[in-house]
Amino acid sequence: MSREYHFHCEHAGCSVTVGLRTGRTRELELLVDGKEVAAARVSGHRARTQVMTAILPTDPPRDIEVEVTLPGAFGGDPVSFLLADGERRPMPARDVPRRSRPTEASWYS
Repeated sequence: MSREYHFHCEHAGCSVTVGLRTGRTRELELLVDGKEVAAARVSGHRARTQVMTAILPTDPPRDIEVEVTLPGAFGGDPVSFLLADGERRPMPARDVPRRSRPTEASWYS
């Protein structure tokens, strides 16, 4: 069963968001100002840390890294940190609305 997580923070005037979909293969995407700048796929259910890098469109451009700690097979929630300017800042989790399934009434419309 898959589940989705989103983490978000603002840095240097840019919006930085991490999307994570768990399941058989865990898929990560890194967005800066709403545009995908990095993606990764992780197989297996072992706990691990995945690091993605990006360049912020500032003047001058700045390098950032995002570290996502993935839980193991026995559960837990993922955690994300923004690594930039010599700091390691936690990225707060955002609520992800669940996708609704079609109801029987919608089958007839």
